[in-house]
Amino acid sequence: MTKRRYILIGISAACVLAIIVSLVISQPRKYTKSQKEGPASKESPQLPAEAHGISNKDSITQTVQDLSVPHYDEKGKEVLVMRGKSTFLLSNNVYKIVEPEIEVMDSASTENGTQSVLITSDSGEMNNTSNEGYLSDNVVVHLDPETQLNTDYLRYLPEKKYVYTDDPVTINGKGVKIVGQGCEIDLINKKMWIKKDAEMEMDGIKNDLFFLSKDIASHNDAQTSQEDTSHSEENTSKETPLEKTFIRSSGQLIFDRNTDANIMTFNDNVEVRKGGSTVFSDKLVVYLDPKTRQTKQAIASGNVLASQGTKIAKGSFLTWDVNTQSAILEDAHKAEFVKADLNIDALKMIFYKDASKIDVPSSGSLNAKIKGKPGKKKTAVAKDKAENNISVKWEGKMNFQDETREASFEKGIEVKREGSTLICDNLNVTFNDHDYNLQTLKATEKIHIIDKRGNLFSEAVGDQATWDAKNKVTTLRGQPFAILREGNKRQILAPRVLLYEDENSILCEGNGSLYEKGDGTL
Repeated sequence: MTKRRYILIGISAACVLAIIVSLVISQPRKYTKSQKEGPASKESPQLPAEAHGISNKDSITQTVQDLSVPHYDEKGKEVLVMRGKSTFLLSNNVYKIVEPEIEVMDSASTENGTQSVLITSDSGEMNNTSNEGYLSDNVVVHLDPETQLNTDYLRYLPEKKYVYTDDPVTINGKGVKIVGQGCEIDLINKKMWIKKDAEMEMDGIKNDLFFLSKDIASHNDAQTSQEDTSHSEENTSKETPLEKTFIRSSGQLIFDRNTDANIMTFNDNVEVRKGGSTVFSDKLVVYLDPKTRQTKQAIASGNVLASQGTKIAKGSFLTWDVNTQSAILEDAHKAEFVKADLNIDALKMIFYKDASKIDVPSSGSLNAKIKGKPGKKKTAVAKDKAENNISVKWEGKMNFQDETREASFEKGIEVKREGSTLICDNLNVTFNDHDYNLQTLKATEKIHIIDKRGNLFSEAVGDQATWDAKNKVTTLRGQPFAILREGNKRQILAPRVLLYEDENSILCEGNGSLYEKGDGTL
């Protein structure tokens, strides 16, 4: 029995010894294998290839999958969440993040619920010491479901909830594309600005940023034949593509998101182009409807110069409004509008596109050409004379209707031609159908005419005066009389007086009287 016991004990000891030896032998092999496969482990699933920023000198102290770090405001409300597919904490207290995300919550509620800003990229880094980080490679800022910003590099300041870049950026949205140099985003206040050299391209704008009245060319094009009209009706299903609107500036482009409007502010050397319309200014503010993304209003300010075909406008402010279909031109000193031979100067002018009219609710002046009688030749000197021009100044207001080619003036009116001045309180002027040469003039209320061209009369007063520019005939009426005076030498009273400029003659109609002072000789 004793011998058998020793044999069993020996077998057990041998087994234990064999296990210990196997453990000792296998442990170095495992370490050696780990040493050999160390470099290759960076390409293994535990350390994805996306973590390419980790160098051989860096050592990973911690690995976290599906990282999610929320940030709260003073009231304990979640305002920001930072996520990462894979996060590696290095020995230098730097986090390397694969596929990082930054989501900023929006407390403002809309019909589609609360909106948030989401920033994604392929890789990122967070320095736990400086509390700064960056996102790189395919950086996308999702501003809303239809708008996103793309860039290659974006720095992140968690304490300020702020991201920025100096690299080129591109913003793509519904019908909008914007490119520029550098960008900054205030994540909490939902404000963003492109640093410089912004260029925007917009689709789907149904209205011009600058419009006054229909050009003559477009007016003529509208008068098509019945054959052309029927042909166009057959193609009504094919909509004509809307012209793009281009806006560029050399300074900042600032974005503000409000509940009632999204606002874009362009600064420095602003240029707006749409078809044949161009606007230059120091600053441009565009208000977009948050739902339709259509322009509601645009305000250009500072050295505004606008042009559309033959129309040119200058001023300090140009405001365009889609609801009223109007453009307002203003200047503290003098806004100017020029179209062909028509010039208007005033503090404020309102241009209505649909009604094809211009309202001037303030004092101003108008200059136009006078077309002479056809067939009558003029010398070169005569063509350059001021008699070919007429100027109208007023203290009240002015209204111009493009369809009827009429302009009306009120209060404190002064009409000047070479050697002749008409003063009245109510004036109506008509122009030719296809240009802005003055055709007729009709004045009422407190009429006073001062004439220095001949020796028949020097001044006249009456109740109504009309002037035929083509035939150069002025008709003056009075109740009971119109009065003409030539100093203290002559006075004519008549109900109706015709003044013929070319013939330097006067025709009186109706019962009247003539007073002539003699020279004292018989």
